Amino acid sequence: MNSLAPIIQKWNLQLLPSRAYCAAYTAKQASIGFAFENQCGAHAFDSDKLVDFWTRPNSLAFVPQGCSLVSESQTGGEYLTFTVPAEYTCDIPQAERFNHAVSPRAIAAAYDLRKVILSRAEFCPLEVETRLLEVLDVTQSVMNGGFKAPAAQASMTDARLRKLLEFVEDQLASPLSVEDLAQCVDLSAGFLNRAFKAATGKTPHDFIIERRVARARQLLRAKAGTLSSIAYDCGFSSHAHMSSVFQKRLAIAPSLLIS
Repeated sequence: MNSLAPIIQKWNLQLLPSRAYCAAYTAKQASIGFAFENQCGAHAFDSDKLVDFWTRPNSLAFVPQGCSLVSESQTGGEYLTFTVPAEYTCDIPQAERFNHAVSPRAIAAAYDLRKVILSRAEFCPLEVETRLLEVLDVTQSVMNGGFKAPAAQASMTDARLRKLLEFVEDQLASPLSVEDLAQCVDLSAGFLNRAFKAATGKTPHDFIIERRVARARQLLRAKAGTLSSIAYDCGFSSHAHMSSVFQKRLAIAPSLLIS
């Protein structure tokens, strides 16, 4: 048995794919979610009334035990989720639902956890649980008022961010600069760089690389071309470049997604 199986089962750790979904349930345990991509749809918490939502990429969410949830999206987005084991629930005495928290600590831990799940390689169970506890610690900080968003985050409104994300998706195959993004929303390059990182937890360059990886994963699963053609279509300089980025960020080779 994989040495990580007990940890994954204990925390009910899951990586949900980027696809349409419709879910309705009452949380038997408190749960934490991390959105790698922006998502839109409709949801309801302890209510019969669905309201539209738009989730920022790299954001953290928390659903307390006993909360009823309905959520649906026509596109979805890659999403990491896990439940809080009973022995840790005492650390969150005032469990209130939240979302949209962007924390560098949670981002680093979530991306490491994604790598563990995707690679299916042997990782130290202690290291993996440490990452889970890191996300839990950020969750507690948000609920206890100890988490403060950077001031520049307020400047990156949802309207601006959505416009930027759409621009990036449209131009992924082309070279992109911070100046290109700044012109898209009529900001200076320096201010755009600070505000974008505050809003997404990623520099523009790092974010664009992540979006190229996400696009390539979709095309590879759909077998929509050769490794080289997919690499070029996603803005990588070559198949070798794409493979190097995949290995660094996901700990897998692109070829594994089309085998």
